[in-house]
Amino acid sequence: MMNSNVIRDKTIAFSCNTRAGHLAPALSTVELLTVLFNDFLAFTPNDPKDETRDRFILSKGHGAYAYYVILNELGFLPDWELDKFNTDDSTIKGCLTENPDYMIEASTGSLGHGLPLAVGMALSMKLQNRSNKIVCMVGDGEMQEGSNYEAMLLAHRFKLDNLLIIVDANNLQAMGKVEEITVSNDKLAHIMRSFTDGVFADINGHSEPEITHAYQQFFNQENKNFSVVFARTVKGKGIEMLEASVKHHYRCPTEDGYVYTGESK
Repeated sequence: MMNSNVIRDKTIAFSCNTRAGHLAPALSTVELLTVLFNDFLAFTPNDPKDETRDRFILSKGHGAYAYYVILNELGFLPDWELDKFNTDDSTIKGCLTENPDYMIEASTGSLGHGLPLAVGMALSMKLQNRSNKIVCMVGDGEMQEGSNYEAMLLAHRFKLDNLLIIVDANNLQAMGKVEEITVSNDKLAHIMRSFTDGVFADINGHSEPEITHAYQQFFNQENKNFSVVFARTVKGKGIEMLEASVKHHYRCPTEDGYVYTGESK
């Protein structure tokens, strides 16, 4: 079983050792991903292409570092990819690039693409009478993309009860606070709740008991429609200088004197 504290520390080390930016948007996802892959998502170890697997799409593909660490922990992503990241020898990038051998389901990072892809996958599974679940994580800033609302309309129309949308609601995006650019996360949660009559859970995205309970409602019961877990998180969680810092959306903390000592604080 993976431990979220270990995943957070390894994610920080991964960024600091390779001098790669975009650490902050990865740190808000740690508990959400760890619980998902530990306890809920169905996949076969050593077989990333198993057709019976559930599908996970990280639509906020720039925040991929914790996901890379988890795929490495599970044995899908080799050590050398992490070691050579941010060099010409690595095949994984700052934003996700589809790689079936690593169980990376889609190329994302151009925001607003992952959820439409997930809706298509979920509809395909329904049409084939297959039981695979589709899980898509989006960012709160990303939810300003109109393509996501079109996708939710279709998800509701086709009653895609096999689809879970996780919103990493960390209150920040590349250029500022989400509420200063469009709407607050309280308003966004209200809007998204109106799109579905499936499960809607508004939770602390760093509380593993709350995450577990929310996921159970999707994975362990019959639902009327697609589900949403609206996870309130802290961008850059684990490094004080990154937390709630707009400028560290892109910046590696080593650029500002941070020295990784082996334990996040």
